[in-house]
Formats: sequence, C-alpha cells, structure tokens
Amino acid sequence: MKCEAINLGKHLESSGNIFFIFGSEIILKNHVRSRILNNLQKKGFEEKIILNDENFKDIPATIAANAGGSLFGSNIIIEIKHGSGKIPESITSIFNDEINNHKNVSIIINTHLEKVSLLSKWAKKMDEFSLIVECKKLKSFEEQIWLKKNLDFMPSDYRTPIAKLLADMHSGNLVAQQNEIELLRLLYKNNSESKKDLNALRNHMVGSSEFSPFELEDAIIQRKASKAIKIIHTLKKADNTSGPLLVWIVSKITSLTYLASKDSNPQVFLKNNGIWQSKMNDYLSFLKKQTVNDLDLIQKDVYELELSLKGLRKKDFWLGLESLICKLASN
Repeated sequence: MKCEAINLGKHLESSGNIFFIFGSEIILKNHVRSRILNNLQKKGFEEKIILNDENFKDIPATIAANAGGSLFGSNIIIEIKHGSGKIPESITSIFNDEINNHKNVSIIINTHLEKVSLLSKWAKKMDEFSLIVECKKLKSFEEQIWLKKNLDFMPSDYRTPIAKLLADMHSGNLVAQQNEIELLRLLYKNNSESKKDLNALRNHMVGSSEFSPFELEDAIIQRKASKAIKIIHTLKKADNTSGPLLVWIVSKITSLTYLASKDSNPQVFLKNNGIWQSKMNDYLSFLKKQTVNDLDLIQKDVYELELSLKGLRKKDFWLGLESLICKLASN
C-alpha cells in the first residue's frame, strides 16, 4: 500500500511491519521514520539493527538470523539506510512470499531516492507486503495542515494563525519551519504559566486585546518605540502568558536582520527568507540603522531574555523585554 507522508496517520495502525520511505523532503522523511518507530515501540519492538550501504550484503542473513526471535524473545527492527545509487538486489529480494511470516521482525527501508517506480515485479511485491510512504514537496494548504499537526503543544486557538504565519514566512521550506516550531516548543515547554493552564492562553490571538502580537513586528521595524511598548503593556495586561510568542517575534527580527547584514544582497536574503514585499522597505530601513556589532549584542540579549522566561535567570522578564524593544525600536 502506498500513501503520502501527510496521510501517514490514516494507515499506520492498520499497516504491517514493513515500511519503505522515499521522497525529496528530508524533514518529512525524518518525521515519518520517528512516527513509525514510536508505533513499533508500542507494539513491543524494542531492539534495533541498522544496516548501511557498506553492509547491505548482510541484509538476507540478518533477517534470517532474527526471524525466529532473539535469544530473549525480543521483537527486532531492522533499519536499512540506502544512501546512494540504485536500489540493490539485496533490498529488492526482501520482498518475497516468506517476508510476511516473520512476525517478530520489522523492516524500515529509508532510501535517498526522490522517485521510485512501482511498476517492476519487486516493487509490486513491495506494494503488497509493505507500507510505502512518499515524502514529496507539500502544497501550500498541506504545509499548513502539517504545521498545525506539529503545533499540537499549543492551544488549538493558536495553531491556525501561527501555522499561517510560519507558512508565509518560510513557504516551501520545511527545514526553516521545523526550526521555528522547535524554538516555540522550547519556549512553551519551559513556561510555567502555560504548564499550569494552557487554556489561559486561548485569548492570546487576534481579538484578545487592543493589539495583535504580530503588530509588534511592524512597530519595531518601523522604529516606533512608544507604540511597541504600548503593545507590550496591552498584551501583558490582556494575557501575561504571551511571553513565548513575543520573544519568538523579537528573535525572528534580530536573527533575520543579523544574517541579512552579513549577506552581499540583504534584500534578496530577506525575500528568500519569507519577508513579504510589503514589509521589505521597513526591514531594509531598520537594517541600515543597525550595526553588525549592535545586532550581535542584541542577539545575546534575546538569549538572556529566553533564559529569564524559562526561570533560568533571576531577572524580570517583562522589564527585560521592554528594555530590549527600546534598543531595537529607538535606533
């Protein structure tokens, strides 16, 4: 059976224990592999053997040696990492009528190939005995579905607008989107208020106060310090758990402008990293007012701010945020 990575959940529980992963999106392939491993762990597959290109000749012997179970009766995962060239016979020969009899062996084949024809004899056997997962480039609406699924640590009211923002910022770039998700995950994981009651965050988005958190970006890059501070005060009053999102916004601005300042063509860099054309002039104007040294120091301030948000620094987070925004928006 063949499915696309974004639909893996519909097929995973009902699938067998043999998997073939291919496609061009590395992030999706990593996610698919992790979900398969987690699912197999729930089924009692505890041991894992990894075979790379250089020891593919050992594949048949490894499967045969473990087909009857290990010394301690464990279920075995054999992970085959195909990193170069065409799919060798040592892999294609796996798919025969005997493979379905090895109930205690699970096989995950992860190939570097972006496209695989399913018309050959061995591929038809593979289609019969395994779950084939294609990890191809996502369409725009699929990106937002994928993003929302990976923002499950946030309140449901957050996910759609955050997913849209990330998709707009890094359209077609799942690596960048994944990096942003991990930053948000770390911030929320260490936010004590969020741990106590995530539902307290539900009014954080549009309509929760006089301002949307994302208006802070415009106020900073337009160097409207008083407006930026007003936004901070208003959001704090409306919902004092808005810190993680605000730090993320500030971090986005400082990271992008720092990297753009070191690039030979800042405008192209900003465009390639998801800055909308409507905001381009504001970003370029903001960039001209900053030195590389200033931006480097400010990035260190952002790091300190993150630590105080997590409770790892004995500093007032909101005062630190206000001070940092004054530095950014006043220059």
